[in-house]
Amino acid sequence: MAIPLGVWLLGRGRSEGINCFAPGAGALFAALAPTIALALIGVWMAFMLPPAERIMGLVRAVVPLVCTLLQLVVSELYAAFLSRKGLWARYATASLWCGWLPLALLIMAQGVLHLVMPGAAASGQALAGLAFGAQLYTLWLTWYVTKVGLVTTGWQAFVMTLLQTLPVAALLWVLWLLPPHYNAMVDLLGVSF
Repeated sequence: MAIPLGVWLLGRGRSEGINCFAPGAGALFAALAPTIALALIGVWMAFMLPPAERIMGLVRAVVPLVCTLLQLVVSELYAAFLSRKGLWARYATASLWCGWLPLALLIMAQGVLHLVMPGAAASGQALAGLAFGAQLYTLWLTWYVTKVGLVTTGWQAFVMTLLQTLPVAALLWVLWLLPPHYNAMVDLLGVSF
């Protein structure tokens, strides 16, 4: 019960939520396990696709895991730079678990929108608006968990958020440019821009 409580508290801007997460490698690997499991399931499912779609299926399966690992590496290096290496495992654990909150909120918001305005819920603009709001919340949550988890200033947490976001954005841009031209927006929203 501690992990959902910690996610709930941190997601609402309550710093005591960081204490709900255990430090250490075991807790970190447990937090990473759902992402690894989804990647493995995605890889397995990619091999069930027709050969022409298999490469794109593999890319779709592996990209979320690669992005997560990239953010972990960047955050560990920055924590070491700030002399906060001892706090990093708990921070990373909290960050991984809190990373699921915007997705859950996005799904709930889509459900509410579908109930309130059934026709508008499926429109590209509505989905883009919800995704934009979820992305802004994700950036704030990344900043806040960094500030609380690594005991940094607001500015240092902002730098960490940038350092985690820019490499992922660059990776997704390169994947979009190179064959098989993976478009993360299609996976996120189901629409192409």
